[in-house]
Amino acid sequence: MSRRTELSEVDREALERCLKIARADPEERETIDRIMREDGWYRAADFACYHCQMSLVRPRLWQPLPMDIQDIEGTLAKGDDGLGGSYRAALLLKRMLRAGLSRYEPDPVRALDAAKRRAPTQQPAA
Repeated sequence: MSRRTELSEVDREALERCLKIARADPEERETIDRIMREDGWYRAADFACYHCQMSLVRPRLWQPLPMDIQDIEGTLAKGDDGLGGSYRAALLLKRMLRAGLSRYEPDPVRALDAAKRRAPTQQPAA
């Protein structure tokens, strides 16, 4: 099964936002539209997510983004890899998923802050 068929509604919504944000950049719009024509919606959305997370999370070029981490617990079990960045990306992704966010969230830090502000006002289910 491909990642595309495994997408939840939360993932699809986040990827749609990534496409909208990335396509607002005139320099990226043409590339995204070409990828969508040639490789389909998921590949274009994945590229858009990379564009968004790279711009907003701002890792070093060799460091992974939250969207890149496939084995959160395995990555964390290896311990802090310093400048490699996988450990920090896995920690961020774990926080994102725990907050009900998608791994494809275009602006993970801002979305986590918003989720944290909402959490105290939410009442537990009876």
